[in-house]
Amino acid sequence: MERATDFLVKELKVCTPEEAVSRVFFISAKEVLQARVKERSGFPLNSGALADGFGARYLEFEDFERKFEECISKSAIKTKFLNHSQQGKHLVKEMLKIMETIHNRSQEQTHLKMCQKKEFQEKLNFIEQQLISITNQMKMKIHQMVDDVEDKVSKALNDEIRRLSVLVDEFNLPFHPEALVLNVYKKELHSHVEAGLGSNLRARLSTALAMNIDQSQREMIDKMSTLLPEDKRNINVTNPKREPFEVLYRLHCDNLCGDFHEQLEFKFSWGLSKLVTRVSSLANWSRNQSRVLISPSHNPSTSAVDGSFNNFDQSLAVEKNLSMISRVVAASVGTQGTVGGLVLAGFMLKTVGWRLIIAAGSIYGVLYLYERLSWTTKAKEREFKRQYVDHATAKLRLIVDLTSANCSHQVQQELSTTFARLCQLVDESASDLNDEMKNLDRELSMLTKSTEIAKVLRNKADLLKVELKQFDDTFLSVKN
Repeated sequence: MERATDFLVKELKVCTPEEAVSRVFFISAKEVLQARVKERSGFPLNSGALADGFGARYLEFEDFERKFEECISKSAIKTKFLNHSQQGKHLVKEMLKIMETIHNRSQEQTHLKMCQKKEFQEKLNFIEQQLISITNQMKMKIHQMVDDVEDKVSKALNDEIRRLSVLVDEFNLPFHPEALVLNVYKKELHSHVEAGLGSNLRARLSTALAMNIDQSQREMIDKMSTLLPEDKRNINVTNPKREPFEVLYRLHCDNLCGDFHEQLEFKFSWGLSKLVTRVSSLANWSRNQSRVLISPSHNPSTSAVDGSFNNFDQSLAVEKNLSMISRVVAASVGTQGTVGGLVLAGFMLKTVGWRLIIAAGSIYGVLYLYERLSWTTKAKEREFKRQYVDHATAKLRLIVDLTSANCSHQVQQELSTTFARLCQLVDESASDLNDEMKNLDRELSMLTKSTEIAKVLRNKADLLKVELKQFDDTFLSVKN
C-alpha cells in the first residue's frame, strides 16, 4: 500500500496522498474472469472462486471496475472536449469583445450622426429664414431701382424730345418735294430720329444704369453666397455666351410717325385769313387789357383813376375800330366772287383814302413777292422739318410713360433673372442638405439595427459563456 501510494504521489505525481487511498485496489482479475465465464455458462458466480473470501474480493473488483470506468470516461472526456471547451471559451471571449466594440462604436456613431443631423436641420432652417428675409429685401431693392430707372428714362426722354429739332436739323439727306423721293426721305428721317434718340439716351443713361445693375447684382451675390457651402461660393450668374445687359429703347418712329402728312403748299403769311386771325387776336388782347384797367387792384388812388379812365376810353375806341375792321375783313373773305372785293375796297377807300390804299397794296405785293420767291426747296425742307418736329414731338410725348415703363421692365427682368438663378443655387444647396439628412436617417436606421444585433449577440455570448462554465464544472472539473 505504501509502495503504491509513493509511486502515485511521489514518482508519478498524479494525485495527493488522500486521493491515492481510493486509487489502490487489491483484486484478482483472473478469479473474477473465471467466475463470470462460469456464470455465463449457467453456473453460480462463486463456482469460479479460487479461495475463500471471494464475495468481498468480487465487491472490491466491482468498485475498482466502476472507478476505473469513471476514470477512463473522464480522461476520454478531458482528452476529447477540454480543448474544444477552451477554444469555445476563447471564441466566446473574442466574440464578447467584438460585440462590445461594435455596440460601443454603434452608439458613438449614432450620437455623431444625430449631432450632424441636428446641425444640418439648424442650417436648413437658417437658410430658409434668411432666404425669406433676403427675398423681401431684394424685392424692395428691385422695386426702388425700377422706379428710379423709370423716372430717369422719363426725364431723359422728355429732354431729348425738347431737343428734337436739333436732332432733325442734323439730318442732311438731300431733300426734294417729289412724292416718291419724299417717302424715302421720311423713312430715312424716321430711322435717323430713332437711332439718334436711342444713342443719346444710351449715352446719358447706359453707364449709370449698368453700374447700378452691377452693384445690385453684386449685393445679391454677396448676400446669397452666405447661404451656400464654401466650395460653391464662387458664383457666376452671367451667361458667358450672352452679350452684356443693355437697356433697349424701342421707340418705333416709323410706326409712331407713319401718319405724318406734310403740307408744303405755299401760304402767304399775310393772307386775308391770317389777317383776320391776327386782328381777332389783337381785339381779344385789347379787351383783356381794358378789363385789367378797370380792375380795383390797379386803381389805388384817385389821381390814378382819372388816368385809367382816359386810357380806358382810348382802348374802347381801338377795340371798336378793331372789331369793326375784323368784321368787315371776315365778311369780305366769306363773300364769294368780286362782290366781296368791291365791298372791302369801298370800305377801305372811304376809311383811309386811295393814296394809303395804293401804298399798302404796293407793300403787300412786295411782301407777297418776297415770300413767294423765298419759297425754295431749302425753305420747303425747313418747313417740312418744322412740321415733322411738331408731329413727332406730340407723338413721342404720348409714349414717354410706355417707353420708361418698358425700360424699367427690362431692368426688373434682368435683376429678377439674376436673383432667380441665385435662389436656384440656394435651393440646390438646400436640396443637397435634405439628401444628406435622408442619408443620415438611413445610416441611423442601420446603426440602430446594428446596435440591437450586437446587443443580442453579446447577450448570447454571455449565455454561452455561462453554459461552457457549467459544462466544465460538470464534466471537466475545470474552473475558470
